[in-house]
Amino acid sequence: MKDAIDKRNEQERIARCIVKRSNVIYTSREELERRAQEEKHKQLQEEREEAEEVVRKLKEEQNNKTAMVVQRLIAEREMLERQLETGMDPSGRYRMSGVTQERVEAILSEKSKQLQDLIAAHTMGGDKENQDLDETLPTDGGEDNV
Repeated sequence: MKDAIDKRNEQERIARCIVKRSNVIYTSREELERRAQEEKHKQLQEEREEAEEVVRKLKEEQNNKTAMVVQRLIAEREMLERQLETGMDPSGRYRMSGVTQERVEAILSEKSKQLQDLIAAHTMGGDKENQDLDETLPTDGGEDNV
């Protein structure tokens, strides 16, 4: 808690400061929140596209079980995101309490992490397979062409 002397000292300190207009950014809180929301939405869209690409690759490789797991994670994540956006429970009848919302956020972060791990594993796995394939192929300047 500030007393009268602290308030006076703060006002004097502020009065001595020079504020340059070029350093002042006039952005409202709503604008900052909107930008953060757009950035988050863009990131989630990119993750979804990567996950769909992984699903497509897995289906091409006849690995339907893993593809179904990735699709299930995508669907669950989207459902949880909608719950957080609306603030309603899964049935849509009741508002979520603070504790329930925290639980949903924790589950959402866990699902997102699992999805990112699966995407990373399969994109790295594909690169590793390409490296193994490159190592097994003979090169033009190799010893086989003697």
